[in-house]
Amino acid sequence: MSRAINEVRKFYQTNKEKIPFSVSDSIEDALLIFFSILKNQDIHVDFEYRGLQMAYGVPNEFSQIVLQILTNARESFEMNNIQNRKIKIQICHTENLIIVEFTDNEGGLNPAHISGLIELNSTAKEHGTGNGLYISKIIIEKMNGSLKVENTEDGARYSLTVPKVSSENKTS
Repeated sequence: MSRAINEVRKFYQTNKEKIPFSVSDSIEDALLIFFSILKNQDIHVDFEYRGLQMAYGVPNEFSQIVLQILTNARESFEMNNIQNRKIKIQICHTENLIIVEFTDNEGGLNPAHISGLIELNSTAKEHGTGNGLYISKIIIEKMNGSLKVENTEDGARYSLTVPKVSSENKTS
């Protein structure tokens, strides 16, 4: 319990300095904060920790984006009345980028909403504000990354791309 409290405190720190950080650690931080909701909503997360994937950005802001994606999936599970709730988190990389994919089985997003889903005031929810993914997009772009949303056969996929630590940004 004290670890979770410390993670919440760390999560809300206002440090905006870009630094090298472990993508896996930031995901784990968000999962720890969201743990009780995942458990209470019977959402199973398949995530293989990959601590060596070092990105350059603001780690607690990256965790906030992960929380937003988890929140969207949870709400979609409820809205679509999905019983066997699953989220798969995969990390892969290229020479310069780290790509994190969050794939769920929530039934998919309305195709009419997908193209504008990450724009300001765009929502697929009856009572949504339409700002969560937009703010996430702005945050990830400030880290020189990107956010992409698409449908899969069974649900939705949210892809986050962030730059790897390089010799130029290690010393910045």
